[in-house]
Amino acid sequence: MKRQEILDGLRRSPKVDVCVIGGGINGISVFRELSLQGLNVLLVEKHDYCSGASSALSRMVHGGLRYLENGEFKLVQESLVERDRLLRNAPHYVAPLPTTVPVFDIFSGLGNGIVRFLGLSRRPSRRGAIAIKAGLSIYDFLTRKRALMPHHQFRGRRTTLAKWPALNPDIKSSATYFDAWVSHPERLGIELLQDGLSAKFGAMALNYAELRL
Repeated sequence: MKRQEILDGLRRSPKVDVCVIGGGINGISVFRELSLQGLNVLLVEKHDYCSGASSALSRMVHGGLRYLENGEFKLVQESLVERDRLLRNAPHYVAPLPTTVPVFDIFSGLGNGIVRFLGLSRRPSRRGAIAIKAGLSIYDFLTRKRALMPHHQFRGRRTTLAKWPALNPDIKSSATYFDAWVSHPERLGIELLQDGLSAKFGAMALNYAELRL
């Protein structure tokens, strides 16, 4: 449906089931979901789609590794499910991202990690090899049934410096784990928008438009 046809149709019959204001990735996702459920949805965006915060992303699609230290296992599981769903559904935009962490201690962070896990503190500390190894092992365990990513890799000092000789020679070891990244988040948003428009005849989307009551 062309823009003028949408505007003319709204002038004749402005009533819709739901009006979503804002065409960022969240607004577009809501629009798509409601359209797939058969509702007549109107999406209104003041500027261009995905032109605000949705265009200034870090582009990381992480599974919530940092939440493990606080014992937020449910949040980590939910994040990993969403990450893996994007890997399956949008492999043309979302791909594995290896991340390597240099490790300079063995035992550091164990005491503070326990305190943070119990919710008694949020004070950050340097994490040693044991804490990092434990966290990454749990991270792999939570995705064991899907196995879309390689398991983490732990390297000793000699292997690490052989692979990255410019690193600080005081390094003790290194760990590489896998999350994901999205190459073109704006294009992914447009695909979701097109899904919503094609799912329901009454679904409509307008950019460079304002809603006035």
